[in-house]
Amino acid sequence: MAGPLFFCAQLVDSAIQLFFTIYSIITLSDIECDYINAQECCKRLNQFVLPEMVLHGFFSILFLFTGNWILLALNLPLIVWHVFRYQKVSKGRLGVYDPTEIHNRANLRQFQREVYAKLGFHLILFFVYIYSLVVSLVGMANEA
Repeated sequence: MAGPLFFCAQLVDSAIQLFFTIYSIITLSDIECDYINAQECCKRLNQFVLPEMVLHGFFSILFLFTGNWILLALNLPLIVWHVFRYQKVSKGRLGVYDPTEIHNRANLRQFQREVYAKLGFHLILFFVYIYSLVVSLVGMANEA
């Protein structure tokens, strides 16, 4: 089982993921209200796609190595979704978010639903990680 330091690092990762998600919500709201153009919106959103995937994948691999099977199972749906979304990007597009497709109202709504689902997912995991940290700290206190 992992120690408190591991769960503190996981909380930091979760906070970073929440920042990425909230930034995506704000950017998608800006494109919906026409405060920014589509190319700028997609540039802003695509710059966080790969770091988000790498961070999430890295900590999920750490769950695998530390034997936290339940937490790995909780993270698995988002890993699968990230791989699916990245594989779905066709050749010639600028990234996961493409300026020619983001103005389509149905695509914009789909992107917003996806980001709201990720927000809920990351919020739930944030509190799960806090709980895991507390359990880990209590376990250390009982051992001493």
